[in-house]
Amino acid sequence: MDKNFGGFKGILIIGLGLIGGSLALSLKKEGFKGKIYGFDLNKERIKTAEKIGAIDEGFSSFEEIPWEKIDLIVLATPVKTFLNIAKEIKPYLKEKTIITDVGSVKGELVKKLQDILKPFKFIGAHPIAGTEKEGVENAVVGLFKNKKLILTIENEDEDTKRLEELWTDLGSKVEVMDPELHDFVFASVSHLPHAVAFALVDSIISLSKETGLDLFLYPGAGFKDFTRIAASSPGVWKDIFLQNKKDVLHTIDEFINSMEKLKKYIEKEDEESLLKILEESREKRLSLE
Repeated sequence: MDKNFGGFKGILIIGLGLIGGSLALSLKKEGFKGKIYGFDLNKERIKTAEKIGAIDEGFSSFEEIPWEKIDLIVLATPVKTFLNIAKEIKPYLKEKTIITDVGSVKGELVKKLQDILKPFKFIGAHPIAGTEKEGVENAVVGLFKNKKLILTIENEDEDTKRLEELWTDLGSKVEVMDPELHDFVFASVSHLPHAVAFALVDSIISLSKETGLDLFLYPGAGFKDFTRIAASSPGVWKDIFLQNKKDVLHTIDEFINSMEKLKKYIEKEDEESLLKILEESREKRLSLE
């Protein structure tokens, strides 16, 4: 059965990083018959994207893009750049062009983008997929298969159905969520874990300095597995932490409370309470398998 990918004919992906590159490459491999255009200020990334067959044509200047051929634009740059990009591209947009994104922060950002881009439609989207690597050279075919895709919309209409179809044809499991709720949910299950991983590595750096011993010579698989996401792009995560500041700070406070509770039980040698928190955490983690 042929896939329709929302009936889009020309897709422009702004930002040829891991997610933007994986989206382009996956569309190609899944049979998208339209044209895929890429935009990136890094000309080497454009060359790489063309070389691996992710895009048909790439640009580093908005003026050069064949806007009349584009009916879907995907913002795949760091989230802090979205507002400026929206202002820059708006004069070029043709009628009925849809703009979406793949960012992990929504909330107020979605409302601001909708206001800037009116009368054009902006639909917030967040694929729950990725790796700690960067760049189109690390693009993964099928990265979004069987992964959740969150659409942050208020009312479903023909445009949102088209976007939902595109992601469904890529194998994603589409779920609709309020933008504000989205930011709290992913501050809890994504942004906080990244913050903890970065902080854990930072603490080992400090302990290494304190002892004069390079503790990074001794980690086992558990430490490496737990801190894998600390190898993610610092620039990207700086922006995410600051863009979702309120919810990230709230979840960090809750994590500190949990650490203080654990510290107290160890300090007082409260075996019963310590065992309880460890068992509850273990059971919840096992339920994810």
